[in-house]
Amino acid sequence: MEPIYQFATPKSVAQLKAELENETTANSQNTGHGTTSCCKQVQEKSKTNITPVLALAFLLLSSLFLSAPSWAQAVTPQALAYKSILPAKTVPETTSKALDDIRFPESEFKRGAYLKMRTVYLQVPASRFKIKPFPANSSAETRAELDFLLQLQQSRTAEEIARTEAMADIYFDPLNTNPSDPDYTRNINSLFYIGRDLGPWFMPEKLPVTARVLQNVLQDATYYFFSLKADFNRARPYHLEPRLQPLEAPGHASYPSGHSSASHVHAYLLSHIFPAYADHFMGVASEMAFSRETRGVHYPSDSEAGKEFARQFVEELLKNRKFRSDFEAVKAEITQVSMANKLTRN
Repeated sequence: MEPIYQFATPKSVAQLKAELENETTANSQNTGHGTTSCCKQVQEKSKTNITPVLALAFLLLSSLFLSAPSWAQAVTPQALAYKSILPAKTVPETTSKALDDIRFPESEFKRGAYLKMRTVYLQVPASRFKIKPFPANSSAETRAELDFLLQLQQSRTAEEIARTEAMADIYFDPLNTNPSDPDYTRNINSLFYIGRDLGPWFMPEKLPVTARVLQNVLQDATYYFFSLKADFNRARPYHLEPRLQPLEAPGHASYPSGHSSASHVHAYLLSHIFPAYADHFMGVASEMAFSRETRGVHYPSDSEAGKEFARQFVEELLKNRKFRSDFEAVKAEITQVSMANKLTRN
């Protein structure tokens, strides 16, 4: 029997939540009503309706809710991902070695300048961030991830492709600091994407202090997650699976995902300012990460690693005296502007 894997997508997460809510409602309506035989019928019906995959997802959801200390463990597509529930098949040793030796081609690396940047807040080695090694190229988990990406490739619509195209341009380049640069406006606006639903006031023109601090934060984050990329040097999915037709070919290694890292850094920081909207921010960051999988350029485990890096990175930031002082100024500015503009979130 083939291993069964569960990969979560934004649509499947919503569907799963709805199914669990319906199941809970149905059970509560039948509890204490009717005869013993009726209860047995309900139990039997529940058993037949819950598939192994749904059961696995339910267990994952339950474990997340029980262990979650904060929004850091919010239910997202990455939090419900790619776990084998049956023993994996073995790969012949010779095949395994050939696959595991594949790394991101040095000739394709185009982001060396990021590795030479000076950081603003943090002066710690990249090894401070404990990101677990990515699954071996020959592992069953990587094979499952590649199969998942092939499924996304087969099912992605023109509308989804257009959306991921737009999201691909939402990133901050810390080397672009010249307002006269044609790409400057796109660049600076990227810093405000995760919180855009707070209202039309959440923009760099109205929040100059916030814009400056976020630029500093993303300069530090970019240095560190690119350092991790260089250390891990993971091949992109299309380097392993020739059937993949990626919608772009990034000039740097795969692990961790830069889009996931940066988006989750923003989400965690905004969650400290607006904790009531934490789930929303994390959901937007998750959607950003998932868009990279839809484009065929990242494994789901890259997205997971980016989220974990972001969590640890923000924890380090909050230990830094200079950042804490700057972050207080950000909070004060955002509070003042949001009150003046009557905070809204669609």
